Amino acid sequence: MALIHWNQPFYVDPSTGEAVPAGTQGAIALPTYGNYGGGGYSAGEFGGHLLTKPSGRAYSEQQLTKLGSDKQDPLDRLDYAFYVHDVASSQAGEGYTRQQAQADAALVKTLVKLDANYDPEASFYAGFTTLATVEQLAAHGYLDLLSRKVLLAAAHDAVNDIEFGLHHLPSQEVAVAAAALLEPTTDPTVFAFDFETHTTTVRQEYQELIVLNALNAAFDFGEPDNAPLHTGFPVPGTSEYRMTFNVVTHDVDLLSI
Repeated sequence: MALIHWNQPFYVDPSTGEAVPAGTQGAIALPTYGNYGGGGYSAGEFGGHLLTKPSGRAYSEQQLTKLGSDKQDPLDRLDYAFYVHDVASSQAGEGYTRQQAQADAALVKTLVKLDANYDPEASFYAGFTTLATVEQLAAHGYLDLLSRKVLLAAAHDAVNDIEFGLHHLPSQEVAVAAAALLEPTTDPTVFAFDFETHTTTVRQEYQELIVLNALNAAFDFGEPDNAPLHTGFPVPGTSEYRMTFNVVTHDVDLLSI
């Protein structure tokens, strides 16, 4: 069963990490997953009806599978984690509130605990979701909801999930993933994704230093050119980075630009 829906994308503002309507200028398309993975995507469709307890709380995975329709059933453990996040997000209301940030932080903690290596698609999607969610928390100034220990664990777990997925996905799907998520470079075998981080305090800058260098160390583990990233610490501001992926060697690198 194909769990990543490359032909059913949702759209994200890369500067905030928030889901936006299709056609929004500068938005990037990302695939949905299962029945609950993706911004605004629930119960197998955009704007789908969430099945919850009368109190508004999430059902257990067993209860949801028993009570729900085929579209409301979680398709795997990762999909159930997205269902729980969807329920928490629906309770948070409109806008990126602290309650929404708490739902996102809870999702990161769940993904760190989840062993997604039971399926390459699940592993790949979980890894990118972890990175995207941490970036969203950072963009809105809520990274303090994750302890340093959890941040480091999330960085390493995301890298392991992405690399496992890339090494075990069929080559055709790896090519689709690279074309969908990354931009081509002058080297036809290398694709890239550029992103920025914005900090306004020394504390935020320190958190950026920890997270980005944890990611870099995990990507470069065992390589001779394993050097720390220059993040601009301790001076707050905007920093630019590039993640590259070689479709031949499956090597992933993180660079400051």
